[in-house]
Parts: sequence; structure tokens; C-alpha cells
Amino acid sequence: MANKLTSFLSGILNATLHVIARVGDFAAAQIAAGPRKSELAAIIEPRKLTITEQWRYLADVIRGATSQAEEATRCHAAAALQLDLAQYALTSLVEELSAVMDMQGRRKNATVHVLEVTPVRAFGDAIAA
Repeated sequence: MANKLTSFLSGILNATLHVIARVGDFAAAQIAAGPRKSELAAIIEPRKLTITEQWRYLADVIRGATSQAEEATRCHAAAALQLDLAQYALTSLVEELSAVMDMQGRRKNATVHVLEVTPVRAFGDAIAA
């Protein structure tokens, strides 16, 4: 059984090497022949740009880069604002929770102030100016 498997794999290996050699020979022949005249005729040089066209192209590139930089600056400012708001909300939440939870030395128990309610005085008791 092992001999049949070895023989089978050896045959596949030989066939693969034969195909690879044929492909290599074909590629070498194509490289040695070089490009055909019809392929050379298909290559067309692009038209050279005038100084005005070059300047316009360069200005468009710079305008695009400037607008992208402005957009990035705007996005960074918006992100910074959102981060500040999130940090403020988190800090406020921690401060509010520290009144009812042990925040590991972050804050002591909250002090509750009771406001005194004074009775409403009648208009007759108004202070003269």
C-alpha cells in the first residue's frame, strides 16, 4: 500500500515539475522575443501640460489639501468638545455617587443643608424705602 502511494505521489510530482518547466520555457521565450510592434504602437505619450495647466493643477492640489486640513481641524475641535463633555459628565457622576457609595477616599459623606422656611409676610409689614 505504501509503495502504491509513494509511486502515485512521485508521478504527481514529476507531472507538476514537467508543467512548471514548460511554463518557464514559454515565459523565457516571451521575454527574449521582446514587445511586438503592435504593442509599441499602442503606447501613446501623454500630452505635455502648459505652465498654466501645471499651475492650475498644483493650485487644485493645494486647495484640496487645505480644505482637508480645515475639515480635520473642525473634526478635532468637535471631538475635543465631546471628550470634555464626557469627562465633565463622568466627574459629575462620580461626585454624585460618592455621596451614597464609598469611592475609596475620593470624597467623604455628603453634608445635607436644611433650609429654613420663613413665613410669608403681609404687605402691611413691608419695609419703607
